[in-house]
Amino acid sequence: MTGKLIFKMELFKFLRDKSFLITAGVIGILNIVLTLLSLSLTSTFSDSYYESSATASMLGTVAFVGVIVFFGNIIFAYVYPFHMISMDYKNNVMAMMVASGVNRRKLFFAKVGAIFICTIALMLMIALIPTILFLIKLVQLDAWNDFADGFNSAFYYTDLSFGKFIFSGLLGYLNMLMVIATSCIIMKGKNLSFLLFIGFNIISSLVTGILKTLAYSFDFSSTGSYIFQLFLTVLSIVVFGYISLRTLERQNL
Repeated sequence: MTGKLIFKMELFKFLRDKSFLITAGVIGILNIVLTLLSLSLTSTFSDSYYESSATASMLGTVAFVGVIVFFGNIIFAYVYPFHMISMDYKNNVMAMMVASGVNRRKLFFAKVGAIFICTIALMLMIALIPTILFLIKLVQLDAWNDFADGFNSAFYYTDLSFGKFIFSGLLGYLNMLMVIATSCIIMKGKNLSFLLFIGFNIISSLVTGILKTLAYSFDFSSTGSYIFQLFLTVLSIVVFGYISLRTLERQNL
C-alpha cells in the first residue's frame, strides 16, 4: 500500500470518529453563543451611561463561560491527537494494519500528517464563525482602523510579522504532535502516555532553555533569535520523530 493511500485511509478514519466530531460541534456552538452574548453586551455598554446589576451579572457569567470555552478549545487541541494515536493501539488496529503488510514508516508519517491537518481544520472551523461575527461588529462600530492599528502594533513591538507568528505556531504545534506520538507509541496507547508526554515536555523545555542562552550570550538580533528558535523547534521535531519512528519499527505489536 502506497503512502498516499495510507494517508487517505487515516483521514477517512479520523473524519468518521463521531464522538470527537460531536465534541468539536458542541465547542463550536458554545463559541458562537458566547460571541453573540459578548457582542450584545458590548452594544449595551456603548448605548447606556450606567451599568445595571443584571448586565453586570450577565457579564460575569459570559466571562466565566468564556474561560471554560477557551480551555475547552485548548484541551481539545491536546486530547484529540492523544485519542487518535492511542485508538489504533487500544482497538488492535495497529497490529492488524502491520500484519496486512502496511509499511510502519509510511503509517507513522501518514498518521501524524492526518492528525495535524484534521486538528488544524477542526480548530479553524470552531473559530471561523465567531471571528466573522467579531469582524462584522468591528465594522458596525466603525472601529476597524483602531483594531488594525492595535493588531499591527502588537507585532511591531515584538519584531514579528503575522506570517512569522503563524508559521512558528504551526511548527510548534507539529512539535507537540511529535512529542504526543512518541509518548503514545512508547506506551502503546496506554493512559500513562500523558504522564510521559509531560515528562518529555519538561526535558525538552530544560534543554531548549539551556540552548536559548546561546542566543543571549552571542547577542543575536531579533531575526537571528527567531531563526534560532525555529532551528530548536525543528531539531526537537527531528529528535522525537526519530525516537517514535524507531520505536514503532522495532515494536512487537
